[in-house]
Amino acid sequence: MEHGGQAVLRLCATVLIVICLLAARGISAQEGASDADVARPPLQVWLPAPLISDESGAAFQLLSEHTAAFSLGNDIDIEYRIKDVGKIGGIMSTIRAGKDVAPAALPDVTLIRSRDFTPAQARQYLQSMETLFSSSLINDLDDGLEFGQIPLEAGSALYGLPFLYDVLLAVHSQPLESAGFRLTFADVFANETAFLFPAARANGLNQTFYLQYLSAGGLTPSDGLMSINEEALGTVLKFYEDLVQRGLVAPDVLTFQSPAAYQSEFFNRADRSQLAVFSASEYLAMIDQQDSSLMAAQIPTASGGGQSIRDGWLWVMVTPDMSRQNLSARYLEWMMEPDFHASFARALYHLPTQPALLDDSLPAAVDRQFFAGLLEDATLPLPENEGGTAPRLMQEALIDVLHGDASAAQATRQVLSQLSER
Repeated sequence: MEHGGQAVLRLCATVLIVICLLAARGISAQEGASDADVARPPLQVWLPAPLISDESGAAFQLLSEHTAAFSLGNDIDIEYRIKDVGKIGGIMSTIRAGKDVAPAALPDVTLIRSRDFTPAQARQYLQSMETLFSSSLINDLDDGLEFGQIPLEAGSALYGLPFLYDVLLAVHSQPLESAGFRLTFADVFANETAFLFPAARANGLNQTFYLQYLSAGGLTPSDGLMSINEEALGTVLKFYEDLVQRGLVAPDVLTFQSPAAYQSEFFNRADRSQLAVFSASEYLAMIDQQDSSLMAAQIPTASGGGQSIRDGWLWVMVTPDMSRQNLSARYLEWMMEPDFHASFARALYHLPTQPALLDDSLPAAVDRQFFAGLLEDATLPLPENEGGTAPRLMQEALIDVLHGDASAAQATRQVLSQLSER
């Protein structure tokens, strides 16, 4: 009986060990299943409505197909949300409002306008992207990397990944007697060409006048303030005075906030020689959707120097979570994949920020070298509230000249006089 009792005890011990082992395996299996079953939250990406207004267009379909491959390879879903810009409830407005009160409702990454990418907003609401991207991508962006950098005390840092460019140009429907794409003020008068441009500006100076002023010798703002070059200002104002006297520009341009305000007029008056300021994206859309015979040139300047204003869109990172930042960086690298980047830029009628992709992003009907030159000679837009009082005084001088209330010389003297009194 004693031996039998020991045998029973050994059997019970063996059964207990087996039960424990099976239980341990069960717990381990459950934990593994839990880890696999709990997927990472989707990457939240906001898209600007001015670029992609709905999900039915070709651009969004192209984006969806490209995204699906990334999601499969990285085992994470991407959720897109289309939002307005420049208004309450828009992208930057929501980010500013939600940073402290509802950070969980904000995106991981979003695409914003360059005009919203200010150093102050970047430092307060966005995350630095330094060291997050591959050296090959940084090299592919070339000098365009500066488009996404902001100044810091210790130098500059990357807070925005440049994605799409847009530049200002002039469009005409009738051939002009001029030397190539570079137009001077004299070319406009020689062709008796009517000039249309968005002259309105709520605060500061309109971008066409600003570009022409810089080309004539004016300087960009320094430390937030803009000085006045008397000769440059007088030269550009004289151009508009002469346009008024020849009936080639109407005071109505002062009501035009954007080229959309006169696009119909431009097409309806195709029988006369006219030159109208548009963005490259607007021009590329027009030749694709309406009239492929339209021609582009650089905005007329005193010397035909060929400068332009470069605007565009940048990817920015909102999430402060490091793991989400690393995942977002991989997503953005995927968005910069050359074939997709060129195709997506073309679908949106914009220019890619990787210079090597410019040829592949443009339709066959346009001159590649012309657009390359525009990008090379472009300067950044004058911010709405930057430059001090000088831009506003210059805008007021333009208004006086266009209304015929002052000559170019009188308006120039008035600007200098008012500036000296401040």
